[in-house]
Amino acid sequence: MDSLDHMLTDPLELGPCGDGHGTRIMEDCLLGGTRVSLPEDLLEDPEIFFDVVSLSTWQEVLSDSQREHLQQFLPHFPEDSVEQQNELILALFSGENFRFGNPLHIAQKLFRDTEPVESVFL
Repeated sequence: MDSLDHMLTDPLELGPCGDGHGTRIMEDCLLGGTRVSLPEDLLEDPEIFFDVVSLSTWQEVLSDSQREHLQQFLPHFPEDSVEQQNELILALFSGENFRFGNPLHIAQKLFRDTEPVESVFL
């Protein structure tokens, strides 16, 4: 995850939040072999999760090199691989079912339903 390391290690700007104490509850998760602390609200609130993990984030927030890095984890197809990967990305973010559900919806449910610390292994 070299091209994404800074996104996982840079401190977040933690402004004031609803409880008035200026702190947020963070949960530790293992993503691959990297432990990251993510805001509990991101993991447990589907609306927030899908606002962040979205096609607009893919298209407008991630750099070309970050998208290329993440595309390495998609299936490779014998013909028109890039075009088929783009179709797969659209299907993923549109909530399309992939045999046993949509991987993003499954991941969000796992984040939401799993106990804190060592939440999900991806």
